[in-house]
Amino acid sequence: MILTQEALCHILVRGSLAGVSDIFITEGRPIYWRHNGILSAQGEAVLDKDTIEAFYASITSREQQMSFIKDQEADFTWTYQRWRYRIHIYRRMGDIAMAIRLFPQTIPHLDELGQASLIRQFMDYEDGLLLVTGATGAGKTTTMASMLAEYNRHKEYHILTLEDPVEYLYPAGRCLFSQQERGRDFRDYRRGIISAMRENPDIIMLAELRDGGTCEAALSAAASGHYVIATMHTGGAVETVERFISMFDSSRQTLARSMLAASLRGICYQKLVRGRDNTRQAAVEVLHSNKAVSNIIRTGQYEQLVSVMQAGHRYGMQTMEMALTDLREQQLLPQGS
Repeated sequence: MILTQEALCHILVRGSLAGVSDIFITEGRPIYWRHNGILSAQGEAVLDKDTIEAFYASITSREQQMSFIKDQEADFTWTYQRWRYRIHIYRRMGDIAMAIRLFPQTIPHLDELGQASLIRQFMDYEDGLLLVTGATGAGKTTTMASMLAEYNRHKEYHILTLEDPVEYLYPAGRCLFSQQERGRDFRDYRRGIISAMRENPDIIMLAELRDGGTCEAALSAAASGHYVIATMHTGGAVETVERFISMFDSSRQTLARSMLAASLRGICYQKLVRGRDNTRQAAVEVLHSNKAVSNIIRTGQYEQLVSVMQAGHRYGMQTMEMALTDLREQQLLPQGS
């Protein structure tokens, strides 16, 4: 049986209503979706080339289609029946395939995010750099969106976001949001940050730190009185600092360590683990910067950050092992995990 485009859209909405995180579309295969981390096929009906190409043509602009022809991949967001989707189109053995991330209609409250709500302790800063790290699909975007939504309820801030593409949309509140999309509103993250500093924001949110130029621009913004919140695709706090510094040329790494030591406010590394009853629980490693952390970063002895986190529980810090132990003690993880 061949699925129609109407049936495909119905599956997308059904997935949104069910709280599915991702949907995968491939020619000649059933549609798969991921719910609570579990991947499953949605029936035996498959999608043919004509249906996928018609769907692709109906949801993309001419500019997006040209980008896909040029780069063999494209990223954008799409809204259908009030549901919002981030779509990555790519080639698979020459055929069009799609990986679709599903967003809830409302941004979750921080208190609904379990350990990810520990990011609240970093909300009183007015400058510096906060890094939210983890693998793809670890919930970094949702955590940051919930944090910004919390500002929107309680602060009068100008919040500027640099994203690729724009994902969550923020409702009217106490903050002024200036959401900018790479390729449409700015050319690259480094130039976007430099431009952002001229737009008088209180907070700059960066969807991802990808290279040394972007990292340097982020540090400059943090040092000039802005609060910069950014994501990185890294593991724990130690790996994050190592990766951050490694993105600078070797001749500039001493300066980079000094700048990061002065500007870093904290690192939240999170991952989603299988909880009881097929739920997903956020386990979060937290490093809160202090004089000891600054000295460790400045001297490049990053492995000592683990000891600081182990000893700093009273200050809101914890290692990933401490995070998992806490989930076990709360009986939120399956027995034996």
